[in-house]
Amino acid sequence: MAEMEKRAEERNVEAGLDGNLKRVDEDLDIMERHAEELDQVEGDIQEAMRKWDREFKDSCFHSVPKPRKHMR
Repeated sequence: MAEMEKRAEERNVEAGLDGNLKRVDEDLDIMERHAEELDQVEGDIQEAMRKWDREFKDSCFHSVPKPRKHMR
């Protein structure tokens, strides 16, 4: 009895994977068609993260006296 239930669950999982694979394929097609735009957006995001990191470090570490700054 347990084996039949297990087989039924496996079939349900496989049926669900087909829809997920189709969605992933569609997403990959979109990403391939818009590769240049994605690269540009990714570069903009990385630049914004670098800027935020630099501003955060400047605000946190430059106002701390040197003896406390390097202590851990």
